[in-house]
Amino acid sequence: MQKYELVLMLKSQVQESERNDLLSKLEKDFKDNILLKDEIGIKQTSYDIKGQKGNNSVYYVSYYLNLDNEMLPELRKSLLYTNVLVRYDIFRLWQNQEMFEYEKLQKELEKIMDSRDDKRFGNKVTFLSLPENDKYINWKSVAILKKYLTRFGNIKPRRYTKNRVSTQKKLRQEIIRARNFGLLEFIKK
Repeated sequence: MQKYELVLMLKSQVQESERNDLLSKLEKDFKDNILLKDEIGIKQTSYDIKGQKGNNSVYYVSYYLNLDNEMLPELRKSLLYTNVLVRYDIFRLWQNQEMFEYEKLQKELEKIMDSRDDKRFGNKVTFLSLPENDKYINWKSVAILKKYLTRFGNIKPRRYTKNRVSTQKKLRQEIIRARNFGLLEFIKK
């Protein structure tokens, strides 16, 4: 059994009953495997979804799952052919990675960022260079991920961030996930 996170991006324009039908069907099929559900709600994306101008709000739902590898195709099959779903992603979590609830994480990060008095020299950011802050590397922690992007939207190199190699790889992976979910821009204009 592996720990996975399933992130669903649902159309915000659809009626709530259609959205709830899809979620209840999914929860009924995999009720024994769902450890935690995080309904993030409607959020604005950084870019237009599917190239449609003005289509930049999405309803996010995240599930923390405990699945066998044989169950993944069944999960993907249950998400096919739905007109409510914009995009979804299933990814395996690291060994010691925990799933955060969006609202709690934002409050915790806000508290940390307010109390932090970093003397910044140039583009150097040192928040994740401390091992105890590794737990905050998550696609939901957009405030921290933005600090590791240049003004053009590129990921800052390790020589500026002073991160360990493993931390930098995890950071890069989570920034890419946040971009795919529309929470960060691919490039800044």
